[in-house]
Amino acid sequence: MLNTRYSAMGQTGGQGQIDEKGKIHWTDLRIEISVRRDLPEYEYIDTLVHEMIHYYIMSNDLEDDSPHGTLFRQKMKEITNKYGIRITIDYDPSEEIQIATRTRNRFICVAETTDGHSYFAVVAKNKLFEFWELIPQIEGVSDVHWYVSDRQIFENVPVAVSPALIPIDAGKIHHYLTGARELEKVGEIIREKK
Repeated sequence: MLNTRYSAMGQTGGQGQIDEKGKIHWTDLRIEISVRRDLPEYEYIDTLVHEMIHYYIMSNDLEDDSPHGTLFRQKMKEITNKYGIRITIDYDPSEEIQIATRTRNRFICVAETTDGHSYFAVVAKNKLFEFWELIPQIEGVSDVHWYVSDRQIFENVPVAVSPALIPIDAGKIHHYLTGARELEKVGEIIREKK
């Protein structure tokens, strides 16, 4: 199941029932993965495999000494050794945000409204075409421009999962967009403006 939670990348849950010996048995198990951030594919694989380990432990009524205990870490090590998949215990967005990189492009929509206010959104690549059509239809939006930027400041902004805009001072967003390249849509292609 996909969700838009910002605080947790993944979660495994279900209905737990305790038997007469105090052992928990799980039913209706589900894995949830957040699509709120626009992360590299390996981060999603890491998260999914992490949650699959929890699912395995819970569905087989196995006991561990903590949520990421000895059994969890043993399974994590087995998978890493056998398949070479990078698996981590925690995802800390505040730590990631502190690492200044200029390697990942972000797609930025800047909109002005009829009353003179400025708004923006950081949009996931897979939502570009959809939002390109939907954002101009938001009530009060009069002008829309699209950019691609690798500036660190946009790493701090949650990726839009619905066509919603964040208010911002016009001067501030133009400062943030220094060095950004404007985008245009030509037929079925979105490209840097020539």
